[in-house]
Amino acid sequence: MRVRLSRIDQDDLNLFEFDFDLTMMVFFMDANDRIYARYGGRDAEGPDSRQSLEGLRKTMTSVLYTHQNEKDRVAKRQPGGPLFIHDLGTKFKGCMHCHQIREELNRRLVAREEWDRDQVWRYPLPENIGIKLGVDNPDLVEAVGKGSAAGKAGLRIGDRLRQIEDIPIHGFADTQTALDRAPRQGLITLSFRRSGKDQEASLELTEGWRQGDITWRTSMRRMIPRFSLPGKDLTKDEKTGLGLSPKLMAFRLAAKLSPRLVDLGFEPKDVVVGIEGKTLVFESADLTGFVEREFLVGETVRVRVNRMGRSVIVPVPLAN
Repeated sequence: MRVRLSRIDQDDLNLFEFDFDLTMMVFFMDANDRIYARYGGRDAEGPDSRQSLEGLRKTMTSVLYTHQNEKDRVAKRQPGGPLFIHDLGTKFKGCMHCHQIREELNRRLVAREEWDRDQVWRYPLPENIGIKLGVDNPDLVEAVGKGSAAGKAGLRIGDRLRQIEDIPIHGFADTQTALDRAPRQGLITLSFRRSGKDQEASLELTEGWRQGDITWRTSMRRMIPRFSLPGKDLTKDEKTGLGLSPKLMAFRLAAKLSPRLVDLGFEPKDVVVGIEGKTLVFESADLTGFVEREFLVGETVRVRVNRMGRSVIVPVPLAN
């Protein structure tokens, strides 16, 4: 039976566990509110890059098989009491966007002093553990990253995901949900089907595995820094003349700088040659986007400049 809820202000939001930064989410449930699967989600590439009609059809087929043959293959609900829109104490009346729910929940974490950096990287992509899933075949492993957690665990192209820990996997959204519950580091169990046989693997998650591009996440706007260093790119000959690699970014600041840049420690005609600890193979116009993707508000970018033949580090605190 297909059900469309036109209002959910009287429904428990914790029942519908999903990524609140999205285009759409479909839940497949039984009459007892047990969740078989989810379909939907998105990433930085675009609002519909992870969805297709064929993918939805395949998910529906998989769920029907589960309902008929594997009724107990359902996701366990996370502990915690019910949460309703009116509990959030928001000013919104009527329509409330999903990302606004996440923003309110984030504000609560901050108020209770329970916020930490890992709250930024919610619902990691399957690629974070080295798995690329199909769009038209949502549970099919289409690629495995070399040296990734999945690669080290022995996953192969053509495997079909079945379960991660206690979350049944039918596709992208289920995988995100399972990874959102996963620890910062440690082992998780993943089951998959290969050549008609079910197998298991243990994936080792290392510190920082959750991190990814959040620039598209509306709920994380306050964590995306503003950063700009205007200048003119050097030619290959100019780079070579300064002893720099012609392949790497290098640009010269203007002869007259804004008071803010001067206060930060930049000087006129400094040549910006990189960020400490990073290899930058692009032009100056791409630097802003790089910082937005790789750093958060509150962190410090250590900009490396060539100043009259000397290498100088200029620390730049990042703000929104």
